[in-house]
Amino acid sequence: MTSTMTTQQRTHVLIRRRSARALKVYWPVSPQTLALVAAGNVEVLRADESLADLLRIVETSPCLGDFGLYTDVFEVGIGAEGFTTGLGAAPTLGEVGEQTLSPTLTVTMYIDASVAEDELSHVLSRIVDAHPWEVPVVELSAPVELVTGG
Repeated sequence: MTSTMTTQQRTHVLIRRRSARALKVYWPVSPQTLALVAAGNVEVLRADESLADLLRIVETSPCLGDFGLYTDVFEVGIGAEGFTTGLGAAPTLGEVGEQTLSPTLTVTMYIDASVAEDELSHVLSRIVDAHPWEVPVVELSAPVELVTGG
């Protein structure tokens, strides 16, 4: 009797690394949109009027979410933001002096670290201008390493 032994060879995927910056934008949405996204209905993101401006900016800014074969790449996290509006503010949500909670999505995109400062500033200005809040919360990280296969 002859026995045959099969060994599986492990294939090594080519790993690529590149330097990029994470851009996180905290964007208010309706309670209904937040609930539907939390329930798994991500298609509602396309219909949310509040988010439409941000999605248009992502689609028309080649430097946002550029992963070569994939473009306009973004991730969405669900959550809430809390704040108290100070005197002199003109809040979109809530009243001056009161603690307010807002249903909020965190939209994360990546921008290659080599993007020119003027292009980066232009995209950031578009996002801040389109944001529905008086004081938007937008984070731009220091360069990080993105790891992809291929």
